[in-house]
Amino acid sequence: MSSQTKNKGLFVISLDFELFWGIRDKYSFSEYGANVLGVWEVIPRMLKLFEKYDVHATFATVGAMFSENYEDLKQFIPKLKPNYSDANLSPYPNYIDESKNNDPRYYFGKKLVELIKQDFRHEIGTHTFSHYYGLEPGQTQEEFEADLISAVQIAEANDLKIQSFVFPRHQINPDYLEVFPKNGIEIYRETETAWFHSAAKGSDEGVFKRAIRYLDYFLCLGSQHCQDLAEVKKGDLYRIRASRWLRPYKESESKFDFLKIRRIKKQMNYAAKNGKIFHLWFHPHDIGIHQEINFFMLEEILQHYQKLHKKYQMQAANMAEVVELYREKYER
Repeated sequence: MSSQTKNKGLFVISLDFELFWGIRDKYSFSEYGANVLGVWEVIPRMLKLFEKYDVHATFATVGAMFSENYEDLKQFIPKLKPNYSDANLSPYPNYIDESKNNDPRYYFGKKLVELIKQDFRHEIGTHTFSHYYGLEPGQTQEEFEADLISAVQIAEANDLKIQSFVFPRHQINPDYLEVFPKNGIEIYRETETAWFHSAAKGSDEGVFKRAIRYLDYFLCLGSQHCQDLAEVKKGDLYRIRASRWLRPYKESESKFDFLKIRRIKKQMNYAAKNGKIFHLWFHPHDIGIHQEINFFMLEEILQHYQKLHKKYQMQAANMAEVVELYREKYER
């Protein structure tokens, strides 16, 4: 394929698939448990919706979730664990040990992973083994790599080869990218280029930055956050930038839902007309409650993709497929 051929717009979805591993340091089971238990309904329902609109997605999955139970999980726990300054950030040992006394659906998602594996449209990537925070004080590159090795090993034990990576809470540590190639990781999700979406540890996410980012979900603040296919390669790795987190339904801001969806559609329009990548992402637990309204909004977005596919030949792709398209155009 000639590199002079105009690119088609790409519609990419990635999911931060984490059950309770991803929010255990922020919420209790009583505060957020319904969202996570709702994931057991969300995943089958979402897979059917993706099939209906022929949408492809990358499910960046916390490695510990590949386990079937506590005994299974113990086989893959890394010997070197993150030594966060804030001990609450680590699931070792308390959170893992307590899994024996709590609903296993908070921890172990092997059955859901098996469902996703059955659909050829989707890629299963990694969200680290333990929902690892790459920018928090105390932890090291050596500890991060130990976590990554465990994530790769547990995936291999489930007959999966991992090549795509999503940093939890977008805590992208540039120094850690160098351990990716030797562990089979070629692709990662990057943040939007706008400063208010930049990677940062939790304590650096100031009020002003959060406020500007919040406005950007509803109004265009100068960028559609779309990426050129030609920009995907960076050194030895491929980075696919995020374009938009799909904010879930919240009663207090429901009157602005039409702005949120309109913002997403305009970004999609821009990508389709200009041959760029629009990359939507969210967590399955985001839509674990208020499922009817959340799925209504998601389906409205997927319907819009279908319109753009027919009008501009916009193409759905998971993260690995984006890289395949890049290689076909620029590396052959």
